[in-house]
Amino acid sequence: MTTKQIEKELNKIYKERKSWNGARGPFTKSAIRRRTLILFKQKTLYNIENAKREKDKNKEAFNLEICKIIDKYSDEDKI
Repeated sequence: MTTKQIEKELNKIYKERKSWNGARGPFTKSAIRRRTLILFKQKTLYNIENAKREKDKNKEAFNLEICKIIDKYSDEDKI
């Protein structure tokens, strides 16, 4: 994943999180799960950026796999 791709994904997350402002509960379990996955993905993308800066290929590969798992799980959750 390139730096531009990471930035693009983070921008999507920022827009999604901005839409949460002013939201009122109670939230459904699926909404809570979706928000949790978005926050996990954001943290994982930050970890990938840090690994790239540190030039740590193992850490980068590990976090890329986690990011793929989060994407797969969030896609399945939409069904």
